[in-house]
Amino acid sequence: MPDPKPTPADQWSRWDTSPGLPGDWPGLGNDHHDGYEIDRDGVGAVSRNLIKIALDHSAHTPAIPGAYDSNVHWALAREMDRLIEVAFYAFSSFRRDVYAETGMAGLLIERVVQRYDLLEEPRLGDIPLSTLDKRLIEMLPTENKPLGLVGDPSQLYPNGSRSLELASAIDYSVDNMTAEKATRDFLGSPDSGPSIFLGPFADANLYVQAADSAVELANALQGRAYDLREAPWYGTAADNAQSALRQIYANATALAALAGGLATAISGYSQIIMWCRENFQRVADPDRGSWHELWDFGGTPDSRTRDFLAEPNRELMNIYENMPKLIRENLPGLLITDKSVDDLRAQIHEVRTRPKTSEWHAENDKEWLAEKEPLLPVYEEAEKRFG
Repeated sequence: MPDPKPTPADQWSRWDTSPGLPGDWPGLGNDHHDGYEIDRDGVGAVSRNLIKIALDHSAHTPAIPGAYDSNVHWALAREMDRLIEVAFYAFSSFRRDVYAETGMAGLLIERVVQRYDLLEEPRLGDIPLSTLDKRLIEMLPTENKPLGLVGDPSQLYPNGSRSLELASAIDYSVDNMTAEKATRDFLGSPDSGPSIFLGPFADANLYVQAADSAVELANALQGRAYDLREAPWYGTAADNAQSALRQIYANATALAALAGGLATAISGYSQIIMWCRENFQRVADPDRGSWHELWDFGGTPDSRTRDFLAEPNRELMNIYENMPKLIRENLPGLLITDKSVDDLRAQIHEVRTRPKTSEWHAENDKEWLAEKEPLLPVYEEAEKRFG
């Protein structure tokens, strides 16, 4: 079978998929100035540009595909398909958080410009997410404006992660495949289509475009950081703003690298699936009558099926080994406010203390707490730094 072709997003694979802060950043390090100075007009223009970045993203957010059931017998293809779906939702959440955080950074910087008491304070301010949503809607030129653009922060926010690793308990060989199973996977039964197909999440072009957008975002963030320095704007509030922009920049570069890696993996996965679907009937010859086997020693339909799948299975495993294994974000937490911290703290207390009326409720509460309790100190620290 032909080797999977690279995608244009391969160029971003050189970037680290885990957010890491750049060493140098405008306004920080050697650029740091004692005391404070601010050009309100210049800083205000930067804040508006940052808010507009979030607006531009909201206009290009892809629709969420509908869910579908996968009854594929080919284990590695089935589990790769599952990972691709997990990656879509986790990546979309990460992307949405990054752009919302950028817009909130602009809104918080704008507030500093308007309030003298915040110029020397180490905090940026405490603004509800609904305020950002309202501002973005106001900036839209159309009369038919949506009710909302910015949803709540995702489950990954501000520094969560989602694994993209295959489960270790599954046998990923093709030893248990038969001609009948493969026929249903690739050709389908008389009353249905094929089980294995390129589902709604296997869109490499989406990630190519996302990689390009993330690179544009990273460049824009760095450009706005230079603008803030040159405005000029110095002081503790400026330092915090620049630190936040630097951290968002790190996430933008990680987003680009992730998109590039996922685009390459999904492109290769799609090429392999298409090749198998187009060639299975001819190469494996699953309908060949058994009496022919006695004459030409051509093996059985099942053995030919396994021989047919052996190389694609190896290619899929190579693709898996080279694709990103973790989607992780590490944002400053600018979307967190006193209210969101209080709400999370109250929810955790309620779940901890409410009666466990059944084994199901006890297990459900345990899983919920395992997910939410680690977020509380993170939320508290983010609010302490920027709230």
